[in-house]
Amino acid sequence: MLSGFVHLWLFDVATVSPPRELVGKDNRASPEAGKAQQHSHSTPATTTWFQGHILVGSGQGQYTITGVPSLHPPPIHGCMISEHDTPTYYDIFISEYQADGPVVKYCATNVERSGGSGDAVELRLEGGSQVPVERYLGAHMAEQFKLSTTKMVTGERARRHLEKYAPDALTVYTGITDSGGSDSMVVCLGVVSLN
Repeated sequence: MLSGFVHLWLFDVATVSPPRELVGKDNRASPEAGKAQQHSHSTPATTTWFQGHILVGSGQGQYTITGVPSLHPPPIHGCMISEHDTPTYYDIFISEYQADGPVVKYCATNVERSGGSGDAVELRLEGGSQVPVERYLGAHMAEQFKLSTTKMVTGERARRHLEKYAPDALTVYTGITDSGGSDSMVVCLGVVSLN
């Protein structure tokens, strides 16, 4: 249904709150958001959220992508948790730019992030979103979703990338770093598809 190239940047939930309209009734991410419920091990809450752009073929629209910690992550068994990899879950919103602003066109809930706690974003959903997003009932609920990082840009190269393609994100990063440095900046480049 939709596929293309993606570039996205990550924010720490404790430093920059996710977009208010995407995180629930009280307009704040729950401290438990993204935290998988499981049987015998404690699981750290998801500490990052992301946003970015999806580049599709000519004439197919312009899209943004936002991933916030899931409000209702699924239960997992303790055997799925390891020292280096703990499942975390995101609710994904893909909006199309229109004349009067972006409109959410696609949603995917409880999309699993795999690959450990590193900065490279790898997301997948198979079998459909289990929790409807009531606020966006007009949006298509994805049955499958896959996002793979093929290249990561950090530091000064990330700063230059954001300066060119996402100056608003650069402003946020600059505002949260003591010296305006680019050490914490991460941009993931890759591919995304959803059905």
